[in-house]
Amino acid sequence: MNKKILVISGIVLIMLLTTITIPVVSEPNDAGILGRTHIRAIGSFHFSEDDGNLIGHIFIGFIDFQPVFNLDIEICKDSIKRNVMVGFSVGSGTGNFFYLNCVIKE
Repeated sequence: MNKKILVISGIVLIMLLTTITIPVVSEPNDAGILGRTHIRAIGSFHFSEDDGNLIGHIFIGFIDFQPVFNLDIEICKDSIKRNVMVGFSVGSGTGNFFYLNCVIKE
């Protein structure tokens, strides 16, 4: 009998703990506080031969948590903290696109 009560009370406890929700208040990723901005985007990017800046066009992506579409960017090479670009082709290889994951210092 005690074993049944223990199992039933355990099941009720699990049900209560999984159904009780606690509201969570999140704050936006403010670049002024953290001093950095994250860019995750798909588009065409390249480094300029003149000054080494990252130049490109974002087709679709995120800057911090804000979605962006069709945005031209130019980032100074001194402000890039971390940069990862992975290239891929679409279709018959007529266009080269890149996935950009970049952290910019403010």
